[in-house]
Amino acid sequence: MSMTSVRIGLRGGTALAEVDSAGVVTRSARARRSGLLRRRRSELSELGWWVAADDRWHNPRREPSRRQRMIDGTPVVETKIAVPSGDVVQRAFMVADHGGCVVMEITNESPTAVVVAVPTTGLVTDAASTPTEPRGIELPSDVRAFPLAHRSTVRFVWRADSDAPVPSIESFASATQVARGWSSASERASRVSLGTQTLVAARCALLLAPSREVDDLLQRDAAHGALAIVERVRMGEPAAPHVEQLADAARRMLRTPSAKWASRALVMTARALAAADESLASSDITDAWAATFGDGYADATPRGSAGDASRDENSPVDVVARTEDAFVRAVSMHEAELFASGLADAWRGVNFEAHGLVAGPRHTLSIAVRWHGPNAAVLWEVDGPPGLRLRAPSIDETFVANNPRGEGLLRVGV
Repeated sequence: MSMTSVRIGLRGGTALAEVDSAGVVTRSARARRSGLLRRRRSELSELGWWVAADDRWHNPRREPSRRQRMIDGTPVVETKIAVPSGDVVQRAFMVADHGGCVVMEITNESPTAVVVAVPTTGLVTDAASTPTEPRGIELPSDVRAFPLAHRSTVRFVWRADSDAPVPSIESFASATQVARGWSSASERASRVSLGTQTLVAARCALLLAPSREVDDLLQRDAAHGALAIVERVRMGEPAAPHVEQLADAARRMLRTPSAKWASRALVMTARALAAADESLASSDITDAWAATFGDGYADATPRGSAGDASRDENSPVDVVARTEDAFVRAVSMHEAELFASGLADAWRGVNFEAHGLVAGPRHTLSIAVRWHGPNAAVLWEVDGPPGLRLRAPSIDETFVANNPRGEGLLRVGV
């Protein structure tokens, strides 16, 4: 019972639904257009599921054995309930086929057969058996029961925004394939071996956000809005449609450079504009960032105005920024700081690595840490023009790396 409600859908919020803590999917006929899911009950459509085992009918919403997780941090939601001698596992996600479809994969991991029941309005399934009316339980009138043999899986599919059945589901991706696709999108931006699922979940949330939500965030907070856009660009979205938005956000950030994540957002904005072939705008923002933060102040303690007091510190933008900032922080055009906030206790003694981190407007960094007693060997590789210096004053004042790649010792101490 680890979640309340989780969003699933397609990139850009072009189709959306929500999965509650029991694995019940709520879709809206308007979700695909607006991304707003909290509507009157008459405008919502619930896709529930029930399981009949040897002992009784199991309603996931009432099962104390219920467990739930997002597979690898992606919007593929797995819900398990216990039945005699095993589990029945449901995975809910969406695929882009036919404008967006909700998919339920249900696997019987127990050694005996069970029956699963789902709504059949608009349903397409690969179940081989003919469905029957469920007996021994009162369920909505369109719910039908399907036998499910032990160690087998069945798929149920509904359109995201209507009750019209889809022509075929043979080519639909599996839950594993969909999760892998989301993970690959996140890794296109950067990849870390610590806190991986948290980072992936935050990035997936940003990819799922409809344009309206991103625009609203940008209007409220230039730095957070710019970071949301840029993160989507890093994961493969085109940068060109956002050039004017990013340029305007940069001007606003430069007027309030003490805003939370302003330094990082300016660096990322410069990089996104370069990706959009706006080299002059990128250069101007880079120069302005260097002039503003060239004294070494660069979000040493990311801060915000009094108006930020109610901000969610675990918003997707904050999670991504905080995760990458823990590894490297751009300080100036010629310097980046490793582990600026120190090494967390949980990291000590643990070998880890990170790849594709942004170390400045023109540099990215990959690093690996291998522990040798109380100290750590750092292996690094910088991608970008020569001249970027790496330091780690929060841990070891003596550590300085001037070469684009190499290995050095961090004297961590106690």
